[in-house]
Amino acid sequence: MPEVRVIPPVAEQKHKLRVAAYARVSSDSADQLNSFAAQVEYYTNYIQSKDEWEFAGLYADEAVTGTSAEKRSDFQRLIQDCRAGKIDCVLVKSISRFARNTLDCIQTVRELKMLGVAIEFEKEHIDTSKMGSELILSMLSAAAQEESLSISKNLKWSYQKRLRSGDFITCSAPLGYFLKDNQLIPDPEEVSIVQYIFNSYLSGKSTSEIARTLNETKNRTKRNARWHHGMIRYILTNEKYIGDTLFQKSYTPDTLPLARVKNDGQLTQYYIKNSHPAIIDREKFEQVQRLINQKRNRHGAKTEIQKYPLNGILKCGLCGSAFHRHQDQGKNRWICYQHRRNKTLCPMGIVQEEEIYQAFLTLYNKLANNMGIIRDMLSDLHVLQDKVYFSNPDNLELNRQIAELIRQNHSLARLQTKGCIDSALYIEKCNLNNQKIEALRKKLKQDQASDRIRQLIEKTELILELLKDREPMLEFDESILKAMVQTIVIFPNMICFHLINGLNLKEKRKKS
Repeated sequence: MPEVRVIPPVAEQKHKLRVAAYARVSSDSADQLNSFAAQVEYYTNYIQSKDEWEFAGLYADEAVTGTSAEKRSDFQRLIQDCRAGKIDCVLVKSISRFARNTLDCIQTVRELKMLGVAIEFEKEHIDTSKMGSELILSMLSAAAQEESLSISKNLKWSYQKRLRSGDFITCSAPLGYFLKDNQLIPDPEEVSIVQYIFNSYLSGKSTSEIARTLNETKNRTKRNARWHHGMIRYILTNEKYIGDTLFQKSYTPDTLPLARVKNDGQLTQYYIKNSHPAIIDREKFEQVQRLINQKRNRHGAKTEIQKYPLNGILKCGLCGSAFHRHQDQGKNRWICYQHRRNKTLCPMGIVQEEEIYQAFLTLYNKLANNMGIIRDMLSDLHVLQDKVYFSNPDNLELNRQIAELIRQNHSLARLQTKGCIDSALYIEKCNLNNQKIEALRKKLKQDQASDRIRQLIEKTELILELLKDREPMLEFDESILKAMVQTIVIFPNMICFHLINGLNLKEKRKKS
């Protein structure tokens, strides 16, 4: 008879739960220090009061809306630490402090649940580890989202009131200025770049040539990005450089997504003269505006580019040559350069202009009816942005340094709340660390891969704007084509549209 040996179960080893906290603090420097210190003290004492818990750190971002890793760096650091297995539970004051909308909240909760990380929302008394359904969380997230929209409406009302009274304070500074005591002050290091742009344009250089020169000389934009002709045009037409300010050039609608749109007369605008020191004299600025208008009028409907929208963007899918336009019996046609030279060099046949226009009409209407394709791509790009951002070894080291400085601020906050250091020393040390953090974050923004993805995100958002809330396109629109399409490649059996965000879409050609 076989012998049976009973092996008793091993007693479960109790280990302390590693608990972290995530907070959103005021962007105001003084308030931030006070709020930060208060929250460090609160969460440290609260977590340490639990024998079964271990304090895993406080993660805090400025209380501003943000979609990128740069804007919510500590939130991303929190997620990375969760993925690395450093955290078991996250404490959050409320759902509204955790995510900007319902979708973001649900997606993050799902990911952390899969990682075995619980989230406790204090205000709503929700523990995701004990949550059997996402229904309540979805409802509360939606309510928080509606609250955010309501706050946005109230802020816009306040904004309008201050504009009418002339008390509005500028929130950001364009290239050539910095903000001091809520006033625009000329920046000596950047003024020369602005003056170079105006002088170069008056000397006959195009906006593209100026952008190329600035990129070659390593002069970066305010956000440390590469120059392009659109940025140059924006500077050349910006009234702030003559000391004036036009308020409400754009606005945020009261519906989601809360993306800013150009104000084309939907809302009142406010023009304030001599609101700050000028860095370009009015005469020179007016000369530039006259030159811009002259070029626009001179190259109006008669330019080849405007007259022939397909010029320069048609490529042969067989040999790679450009297409050239010609007329035959009153019809506009496009022919491969190599085929035109010698039919034996490329078998590609002639393409009717109308066929290309109809193919684009079909493509546009398909996209307008299936915008989920573009939205999914935008979502994937945001995910890729975060992955690239944190997979770069240099970025990881920079983030490690940032995390260390933030931890130093945490320690300083604890010491200050316990009375070990006075407030003046605390503020001095924190401000020094914050300067170092800002310098490190600027280095992070220089990551070329992340910059490329950021550009693709911007272009994808532009395509969404071109498709949103539009009626079906019944007639070819040159401006839409130019805005959306980078290249059109012609094949014998299909037409391939390469969009500005890298998306390639094909339409079958009709058999002739």
